[in-house]
Amino acid sequence: MPVRIGFAGTGGIATQHLLNLVRIPEAEVVALYDVERDRSELAMRRINAQQDQLARPGGPEPRKLRAKVYTDYRAMLAEAGLHAVYVCVPPFAHGALELQAIDAGLALFVEKPVALSLDMARQVAERIAQKNLVSASGYQTRYSEAADRAKELIGNRPVGMALGFYLGGLPGTPWWRVQAQSGGQLVEQATHTVDLVRYLVGDVTRVYSAGVLRLLKETPNYDIFDVATTTLHFASGAIGTISNTSALGGGTATGAPSGVHLILQDTRLEVWGTTLKVVSGGKTEEYRFTGQPMLAEDQAFVEAVGRRDPSRVRSSYLDAARTLAVTLAAEESARTGQPVDVPTL
Repeated sequence: MPVRIGFAGTGGIATQHLLNLVRIPEAEVVALYDVERDRSELAMRRINAQQDQLARPGGPEPRKLRAKVYTDYRAMLAEAGLHAVYVCVPPFAHGALELQAIDAGLALFVEKPVALSLDMARQVAERIAQKNLVSASGYQTRYSEAADRAKELIGNRPVGMALGFYLGGLPGTPWWRVQAQSGGQLVEQATHTVDLVRYLVGDVTRVYSAGVLRLLKETPNYDIFDVATTTLHFASGAIGTISNTSALGGGTATGAPSGVHLILQDTRLEVWGTTLKVVSGGKTEEYRFTGQPMLAEDQAFVEAVGRRDPSRVRSSYLDAARTLAVTLAAEESARTGQPVDVPTL
């Protein structure tokens, strides 16, 4: 029996998930909710146009996305006969959508960041646990072959230091540059780096951050830090830093360090996306993997729901909330100038 899926939010990131799901035989996207009906209809046309490009003369017709479009979320939950909901809305819109899906007994896939308030994230996580529902979040870097290989190489060896980088430009989305709507770059975007560090090194217990708006002061409606750096203390005893900026526009981020660099005795690992660099014993090895981490993430969630096996998911809602706790603590530290202990969940 296919896993029947509905979507809350059908903008940019949702279309990537939709394209994956239409190519996963066990998944059936049957409903799309968005406050703007045109956005859902446009998403369907785009997905089906990309599927048409796969058609081969004499071959089977590629699978199409044929979902009912809703502008009433409660109606979708009540009528569509869903097993799961993907919540792909801007950060400031998280919370009520998740709680309503939980009340309906549905599995949840929630894009990052899962909330802008740790209190809200706790409430959602507790309700998921009470109903024993499958949950997942959008941290696809955990599903990369590069991360798999890095974990194998680390094994039981202690990591001394982790260096994380997210050095890029300014997205065009208007809400992204507004602190109250996105939470800032570390919370909304560089959270991928924070999460991968947690996945490879373990929980963060304390942070000390500095952040300023220095380079993009003249950018309209921009009130988040455009440069920031955070010192991390891990439960294992390791230390680390995360540095992020949104001031490198126009492709000037090319060649800058990216992802996560781990320092072990006599070994350095660089992990990001589908690439891994291993520097050890005077030798450098570079690996480029062909897997698609987001496709693997969506496949894992569909399997977890269909088989009622949450172990297939590498980042549950609760684990994503723990990453959120680190980034919110870092924002607090940068604004107060004081070290902040990361709250536990």
